[in-house]
Amino acid sequence: MKKTLLRLAIIAACASHMAYANPTNMVTDTVDFSKAYQQYNQAVEANNPADIISYAQQAYELGTVKFGAHSIDSAKLAMNWANAIVAQSKQNNNGRVVQDEQVIKAQQLFESALAVYRQKLPENDIALVDPLVGLAETTADDTYAKKVLFEAIDIAQEADNELTEAEVKTMAFYRLKSTEFYTRAVRGFAFDAYDIYVKKLPENAIKRVNATYLYGALNEAMGKHTKAVDALVEVIKQYQALPYSHPHELRAHALLVDIYQKQGQSDQATEHCIAIGKMTPWNDQQEQTPLFRTPPAYPMSYAKRGKSGWVKLQFTVDEQGFVQSPQVLESKGGSQFEKESIEALSQWRYAPKFVDGKPAKGTSTVRLDFTLG
Repeated sequence: MKKTLLRLAIIAACASHMAYANPTNMVTDTVDFSKAYQQYNQAVEANNPADIISYAQQAYELGTVKFGAHSIDSAKLAMNWANAIVAQSKQNNNGRVVQDEQVIKAQQLFESALAVYRQKLPENDIALVDPLVGLAETTADDTYAKKVLFEAIDIAQEADNELTEAEVKTMAFYRLKSTEFYTRAVRGFAFDAYDIYVKKLPENAIKRVNATYLYGALNEAMGKHTKAVDALVEVIKQYQALPYSHPHELRAHALLVDIYQKQGQSDQATEHCIAIGKMTPWNDQQEQTPLFRTPPAYPMSYAKRGKSGWVKLQFTVDEQGFVQSPQVLESKGGSQFEKESIEALSQWRYAPKFVDGKPAKGTSTVRLDFTLG
């Protein structure tokens, strides 16, 4: 919630509501609330998550005394605190909100804010979107998340607020994509958001670029490679202008490696293998992640006999990210597993190692398992 939700003018305007009851305490409450809210704003400006949560809580607790627990001002303060909890959870969990005691508290705060908004604001007021989205992020109940997100989408559409609609539809896609409620319609939310951002935002706006990445990734998954390539190339162009490496830039390169390699366009795939290698450090102590891989064929004779096994191989990744000189280090199950492993691994593509700013050969290992379902 923006830090401009409350101003000292609001404090002054609301002070008269309690002045008749206890003037002395009213002055104290006003000073305490004003100080807590000022400290909250300063913590937001300093980007100090722990202080943001602490002072947001103080401002909310003092605000409920000052304005009343069922006031719009207290509802906004509740969402400040809840949003601070959500932000910290995402920071601690790679962008995900993970259910714990604090997140459950945030859900309760969003619920209380929504109840006040429903009571005080006109039906389907656009302000209802914020607590609805907050509830979708903090609840562990997928059915409830779907319900509140669909309500938020309806409100944004009724208000003809396309940018809010795009944001909520993007949120709905990510929240529901790994649930039983992921349908073609939910997938379509990502495309709707992309269309809105293309129409409403400049090409370098981060929300538009993120939506373009998602549009490209979904088209790649659907086998629409031309649309996917155009979108992913645009994503890389925009992210390269940033002063830092964005995760979507790496993923866009990786998707392009996969697309080009499947189409037999090794030179184009090489370009993106090298780009990834330049962006990421090489770790000799871990198995490198392939950018393109084909699974080894299961030997028919072994499958008929129910044989399983595994093969551990060592190989060189050359300056273009091709696999060279695969050798079996260990294996179990038979020589046919070794043969199929070498044949498959020879087609894989990796990001090359970079030394002193230049691509160089490097050694890596991988284990391929053969099991029958």
